[in-house]
Amino acid sequence: MMPPLPPPSPAAHGTAPPLPPRSGGTQRQRPRPPLGLLGKGMPSAAAESSQKAALAEVSAAFGQLLQDLHFSFVISCARSDSDCPIVYASNNFFGCTGYSPAEVLGRNCRFLQGPATSHHSVMEIRDAIREERPCSVCLLNYRKDKTPFWNFFRLQPIHAPCGNVQWFVGVQADVTRLVEAGGGAPLAALEANGEEIAASIAARLASHQQELTEADRTRKCAVSSAVPSSLVAALSRVQDNFVLSDPSLPDCPIVYASPAFLQLTGYCCSEVVGRNCRFLQGPGTDPAVVQQLRDGLAASPPRPVTVTLLNYRKADASGHQEPFWNSLHIAPLRDADGKVQFYVGVQMPITDDGEEESDSEEEAEHLDTPPTHEPGLLAAPAADPVVLLRQKGVVGSLRVATRALAQHGLRRAAQYQHAPCREA
Repeated sequence: MMPPLPPPSPAAHGTAPPLPPRSGGTQRQRPRPPLGLLGKGMPSAAAESSQKAALAEVSAAFGQLLQDLHFSFVISCARSDSDCPIVYASNNFFGCTGYSPAEVLGRNCRFLQGPATSHHSVMEIRDAIREERPCSVCLLNYRKDKTPFWNFFRLQPIHAPCGNVQWFVGVQADVTRLVEAGGGAPLAALEANGEEIAASIAARLASHQQELTEADRTRKCAVSSAVPSSLVAALSRVQDNFVLSDPSLPDCPIVYASPAFLQLTGYCCSEVVGRNCRFLQGPGTDPAVVQQLRDGLAASPPRPVTVTLLNYRKADASGHQEPFWNSLHIAPLRDADGKVQFYVGVQMPITDDGEEESDSEEEAEHLDTPPTHEPGLLAAPAADPVVLLRQKGVVGSLRVATRALAQHGLRRAAQYQHAPCREA
């Protein structure tokens, strides 16, 4: 017997530090952040407006294809830069939950969770998303008015031609009465029905994948097809400057770049993904420091390396590339079987005192100082220990996500792998 429904819930900007010496004595302006980003991964008002328009457009495209289906379901984008957001929801979903399209599109479906939602059921859904597999879960969700209801949820991944998951279908069914009646055979039959519904929606989307992909202008990660969709959501939640490179590909190219990295360097997605990170080097980059990085990656096994070197942002309209001191920490990321899947490079722009650069607006322009050393012989500042600690924290978060890439990475214990409502 399932438990009865619980009662409803009650309703500084600082002074910009000097940059490393460079030729000339004129005032330069740092390239503006790409993709409408301000701060570390924070979209500007214009970017938010553009994203809303793109969500409305792609939702309309899905609606033309799916509006005849009278089920409660949502479609989420697996390769977005914002944690698997909903890009389409059926009219029945709005009717069941009480939310409007403006309150649903662009959000992760977790807003349906509440104080009595089973943590283990939520973990089972997260495991299925990470492992890119279907799952069925019965869990307590909440409508907009905080009224709880038992939701029989079916998750179905939809794969792109390259093999990665492009979208997730989530089918919901209000099974409150069945749960209160004890579940049993009717609930088991509903699970089979949910699987059929989800599979039929997935098949319809797969047959129109190209036109739907072309209609989807929502923000995507700077990521190549080499990165599994199961890893994209975890990467998008890390808001620091970092890139992932794939050692299994020729020249170890970048396969993922964080929005903060794009802002820091001034490059856009297409100018970064697929290239080796050496494009950040310039005339003042010390070859000996670069060799330290190569030696660390060539070691057996590969070992983490932390260096400070002079890197360069994307050239401005006049062809000038602004240099910055980059505290760079590179480390291997292994899956649960111990195999190196990626190298992560965490960048922290630092001042001459070794502290992290400020993100203030006053930092947009800097006064140049005449060079006192030949390029390549500039004395690199030592990074502050706090900077190094932050870099290792980023690597730690990414290591947890990468370990789940193996078949049995971080899967829940067996007792949490069944649909709870199947028990009478």
